[in-house]
Amino acid sequence: MKVNKMNTVIIMITKLAIKVLKLFGRGTALPGSIALKLNKNILNSLELPKTTIFVTGTTGKTSVAGTLYEIYSDSNYKTVSNIKGSNLLPGVVTAIIESVKINGKTNVDALIVEVDERYVKEVFKFITPKYFIINNLSRDQLARNGHYELVFDEINKSIAPSVHLILNADDPLVTKFSLNKKNKVTFYGLSKNKYSTKKNLIDTLDLGYCPKCHTKLNFKYFNYGNLGYYECPNDDFKRPETEFEGNLKNNILTIKNSKIKLLNDALYNVYNNLACFTTAIIDGLDEELVANSLNNLSLKVKRLTEFNLNGVEGTILLSKNETPLSYNQSLEYIKGKKEDKTVAIGFTRISGRYDLKDISWLYDINFELLKDDSIKRIILIGPFAYDLAVRLKQAGVSPKLFKYCFDYQNSFDYLLENTKGHLYCVVYFDLDYMYLDKLKERNIL
Repeated sequence: MKVNKMNTVIIMITKLAIKVLKLFGRGTALPGSIALKLNKNILNSLELPKTTIFVTGTTGKTSVAGTLYEIYSDSNYKTVSNIKGSNLLPGVVTAIIESVKINGKTNVDALIVEVDERYVKEVFKFITPKYFIINNLSRDQLARNGHYELVFDEINKSIAPSVHLILNADDPLVTKFSLNKKNKVTFYGLSKNKYSTKKNLIDTLDLGYCPKCHTKLNFKYFNYGNLGYYECPNDDFKRPETEFEGNLKNNILTIKNSKIKLLNDALYNVYNNLACFTTAIIDGLDEELVANSLNNLSLKVKRLTEFNLNGVEGTILLSKNETPLSYNQSLEYIKGKKEDKTVAIGFTRISGRYDLKDISWLYDINFELLKDDSIKRIILIGPFAYDLAVRLKQAGVSPKLFKYCFDYQNSFDYLLENTKGHLYCVVYFDLDYMYLDKLKERNIL
């Protein structure tokens, strides 16, 4: 590989932009955008390190990439990642240019990149990673993604035969990536546990039929959403045998010979840890060191924040609009807590990316989970409060529990004043950021 003078200049300019923007805590996508404008094929001139790990999925990309970054750093690998920035092509370019010298030669031991599932095909035009983690795949953001099978097809066509696939065996749509491929594949999964159920509350399975014979799949149990133990009655397709099987008990995740004390018992967090442990071990890292890293994570769980303010104990659960898999995980987490509780639900805009009016995705969410005697009050926040009330009523939740707060700017104080029991805030990015700012103002975070 030889880098010409023009590309050397581009690398220098990009590195300078990275350094300057880091001073302001910004700019992880902009440097890559600059590099691509100067040379759209700049990635062809850059050397990759021996270990390259890419991760995608509907949820959990940032958490998995961030956790892997800590694991490899703790194991004395010089590591670069895009976890603090864009997971689209410009953000990936920024991370890779940060990982090379000005001559384009790699300057790190490991490159860990999260890639938006919709843009895998764009990134893989230029890069073939050593490992590719697919943690889950489901319906998400209709205006951007269309049907999830379209996303599957685009990712599937982009995977080169040399890529080592690391797949979540519990998700049938992810397992489908292993069909008709010559790639090396490693599966991980979670065994049946106290959170497993025999029935999905709403028939919203993203892969409910065998991809070979199209017979309806039998699910022995669900961990959440589409994830669980499934098999075709004709034995054409089923949950594969896993090389890394997790067992969950009393907030301890056991994998191989290791026990990992989880930051919380949300099942999405369990799967994130499984993906990270699996990848690190098959790449040759020491199991004891990997387990130690997972037991001492400094990485903050992005989607879950706990607080105690003015005598109110609360949990903020970032829940993505238009993404039933994410939203349902929040509701299932609340359902699993047995204390008296108040649940606050709301958002001020439907999409963080588009100007949308479509709220049909509310009917893909298992709001039936809120039919629980431990829930003493439900507070509906923002301009879509009545839309939420209609959906909850349709799910069989008693309207007697409802209180409304249309003034979302002052909704956090309203919640503190009107909470019975533990407060759970199921909110989108807009309110999530607002509430976190309120906690920081009061020196809680």
